[in-house]
Amino acid sequence: MKLQKFVLFLGDIFGFYLALVLTLLIRYGAEGFYEAFVIHFLPFTILFFVWFLVFLMSGLYENEILDAGSLFQEKLAKTMLAGFIIGIVLFYTVPAFGIAPKTNLALDALIASILIFAWRKLMALVFAKSAKKNILFFGFSEEAKKLCEFLKSHPSLGYNPLAIIYPKNGKSAQTSLLSFELNHKTPLIIKENNISLVVALEDIRSERDFLSFIYQALPQGIIFLDFPTFYERILGKIPVSLIHEIWFLENLSEIKKNAYEALKRAFDLIMATIFGFITLILFPFIALAIKLDSKGPVFFIHKRVGKNQKNFNLVKLRSMTVWDEKKLMEKGEMKWTQEKDERITRVGKFLRKTRIDELPQVWNVLKGDMSFIGPRPELPDFVKELEKQIPHYQMRHLIKPGLTGWAQINFPYGASVEDAMEKLQYDLFYVKNRSLFLDFTIALKTIITLMARSGR
Repeated sequence: MKLQKFVLFLGDIFGFYLALVLTLLIRYGAEGFYEAFVIHFLPFTILFFVWFLVFLMSGLYENEILDAGSLFQEKLAKTMLAGFIIGIVLFYTVPAFGIAPKTNLALDALIASILIFAWRKLMALVFAKSAKKNILFFGFSEEAKKLCEFLKSHPSLGYNPLAIIYPKNGKSAQTSLLSFELNHKTPLIIKENNISLVVALEDIRSERDFLSFIYQALPQGIIFLDFPTFYERILGKIPVSLIHEIWFLENLSEIKKNAYEALKRAFDLIMATIFGFITLILFPFIALAIKLDSKGPVFFIHKRVGKNQKNFNLVKLRSMTVWDEKKLMEKGEMKWTQEKDERITRVGKFLRKTRIDELPQVWNVLKGDMSFIGPRPELPDFVKELEKQIPHYQMRHLIKPGLTGWAQINFPYGASVEDAMEKLQYDLFYVKNRSLFLDFTIALKTIITLMARSGR
């Protein structure tokens, strides 16, 4: 998959520059091309770099996009429009560029969109027809079934779920995959079906025969992965229901990343200071709007669960009626906020849509209760209830909560226990894989979400 994404990246870059060349040829002809190219090369190179970042932020290199289907087409259109607007801002506000190419920019964006769309369509066909890895599952589950459906609907990923081997006396599942029981014919099944990847859901340490079969097949190029690792690679989340205590001991034993945490804290302080000044400037106008819209205080303070399950007071701008906000704080009250919740005020709808209601949380970041990026903090009563219903829920509190996070950009809203389970899978992925690069990706995608005003 990394190779596929790198190939797509190279094609996109080539498409950017080819679009520039074609634009200049159309506008200036062969005679004036060289002079125009020299003038436009550096400014447009900077613009193309920004466009690439916007591509990355918009998810145009994610697994779901590799098929170049309707989702890709929609995102490409939005992304190129955003790139066009950024280009106007750059060329018309930075005198050093020395150009204000209104027509050239529009023509370049149009041609680049056509070229990149054609390139992605071509590569989707190539990926779909390229050699696929036939997958043999050892054991099966509902999560495996959903993953198989995802892989079959995204053939460009290069995986073909083919067969299942069940442990002796194991329980079979209703599926279209070929099913076999573990026995002496297993090596022959692997060979005859041209299996190149074995994914184990069951604990193979107790299945000595199967372990021996896979060991003997390694020299033949067989790749072996446990299901949580494969699931994580494909979907960017951890299958909570299929991991056990040993998974946390093996994957989160080095939970303290000292250099990373120090850099992240420095980033938090810098950004909290910047956003703190912005909050102070906007506060009088926001406070007046809140007071005029409904009775009650400007701020609302929630008790939330933070790192190491320690409670802290989270500060927000009030977006609900006072009585209903207090109801959320009552013990045992599991009242999820819905998309079109009647408790949200008119001003509150705008504050939530733009995430302005969360600006006062920069104070929590400055105090060290929160970070800009991490799992969203929940109410203590919610946490107590969710810990009873969702395995390993407490593990999301190994790190500081954040204003935005991996779960928020992949699963923007949750209004049920099932949604909380889904978000936990993304939270655990972040806890395991957090890094400056992942934080940067989350921050960029959050900016895109805010610009599109698609948050709730």
